[in-house]
Amino acid sequence: MKRTIFTVLFAAISAMMTIPCAAFAAQGLRVVFYDVGKADAALIETPGGARILIDAGTNKAGKQLAARLEQEGVQRIDLMIITHFDKDHVGGADKILESVEVAGVLMPDYDKESKQLEQLEEALAASPGTRVTRMATGTEAAFELDGAQLRVTAAHETDYGPDEENDFSLCTWLTYGQTRFLFPGDAEDARQREILAEGDVACDVLKAPYHGRWVGASGEFLTAASPRIAFITESDEEPSDGRAAALLEQLGCAVYSARDGDLTVISDGENVQVADRGI
Repeated sequence: MKRTIFTVLFAAISAMMTIPCAAFAAQGLRVVFYDVGKADAALIETPGGARILIDAGTNKAGKQLAARLEQEGVQRIDLMIITHFDKDHVGGADKILESVEVAGVLMPDYDKESKQLEQLEEALAASPGTRVTRMATGTEAAFELDGAQLRVTAAHETDYGPDEENDFSLCTWLTYGQTRFLFPGDAEDARQREILAEGDVACDVLKAPYHGRWVGASGEFLTAASPRIAFITESDEEPSDGRAAALLEQLGCAVYSARDGDLTVISDGENVQVADRGI
């Protein structure tokens, strides 16, 4: 199937470097993987101050995240990517829209009846300045923000069967210099195989798909990715089964869990390193 590719350029983003973290600007790009339990939320910050939020956790986590962004002086999100509409990914999105300026929202194009999605749509209706793009089946989006390149791909199919909503997850590749981050949402077996077919998944940093749970494609996917650093979004109440983490460690990856707090990773364009473990 021929894929449709569209490009959006964020030209001359006026950096609002209000986060009291000037040191990281000299070091490069910063990605914070938040501890929101078995839920996803990660904030990308470029050296010039552009910010991309991938998922916003649950409703409760969204309130906490909004409060944290306010405490850190964040007033604008340049792009919020909602990978899919499960409550542990979209639940807090309305709280983010209500608390900070969000320039654009990117999300998949499928229907779901849920309170969390209704709340997001209400928040978007109350934010007319926010540009919303729903990614149709089989499309890609390319973005460049302050020297960081993002490639986002949508699911290939319109129906994955009952209880397979996770396979609608958007997948985001983030490239900064020679370093690469991969955010595959909750991709399960079918979607992981699609992502493998979409191109090289080798990366330095991986947000483990589907909360670190094992599916049919996990061995092939994780081996192809072979990251140096991986983050698993799990909790003490809902832990992963350990097989994905074990394979990643066999591949030489340093595996981190949300059960131990936030993870901050810095890229200088050539190397990545863990900068902080917030508890």
